[in-house]
Amino acid sequence: MKEKLPVKLIYKYSLFVSLVRLDNNFLYSMPNRNDKRWQIFAFEDTEKLRKDIAELTGHTYDENI
Repeated sequence: MKEKLPVKLIYKYSLFVSLVRLDNNFLYSMPNRNDKRWQIFAFEDTEKLRKDIAELTGHTYDENI
């Protein structure tokens, strides 16, 4: 049986572009169910992804949370 990858959803396009440039594993995109004009971007949820998100948004990453 194949295990599902943990997924982290990103709603901001500029964050999506930055994460792709930092070589994070982009999985797929889908329309936002509340507003079809917008897309949601799914990434494999890894520690590297979380650290990159924290760095790009000006926060600190704490792996204990």
